[in-house]
Amino acid sequence: MENGMKMRNWAASLAAVCVGWCVGLIVLLGFAAPSWAYLQEDVDMLMNDKDCPVCILNEADLAGAQLSGANLKVASLTGANLTGADLSKTNLMLSELIEADLTNASLAGAQMNGAQLRDAILTGANLSGANLTQANLEDANLVGAKLIDTEMTAAVVGVANFTDADLTGANLRAVNRSRAIFCHTTMPDGDEENRDCD
Repeated sequence: MENGMKMRNWAASLAAVCVGWCVGLIVLLGFAAPSWAYLQEDVDMLMNDKDCPVCILNEADLAGAQLSGANLKVASLTGANLTGADLSKTNLMLSELIEADLTNASLAGAQMNGAQLRDAILTGANLSGANLTQANLEDANLVGAKLIDTEMTAAVVGVANFTDADLTGANLRAVNRSRAIFCHTTMPDGDEENRDCD
């Protein structure tokens, strides 16, 4: 009888521990939303007000969006689709645009100081007059991009591809260009650089 009672008490304790552990796990997983998921309310706020600092817009489809002058400071746009979007004069300071698709997007005059653009696709994008001071463009695709008079002081470029890009008048002070790809690239002084052409 006593042994049976001990067994029942032990089983009840074990069940309580399991339930507590399972509930804790469910709560933890419930709050651990995937880092790539955008918040619809943030998308709506951006589209309606053009004012969305610190918003979560990862993987959002914003192709062709008219966002000129928007405030996206410290926003997270990792993997977002911004092809053909108008982001001219937009505040993207310290924003995260890792692996974002900005093909043919207009970023003319945008404030992008300290922005994270690692592996971003900027093919044909217009970044003329943008401020990319200390931005991370490591391994970004800038084929055919316009970077006329762009401020790029201390930007990180890694193996970024600048084939056919126009860097006329761009400030590349303190930029390590040793691994970047230059082919038919118009350099800040107007000369063409072809060191990486096949």
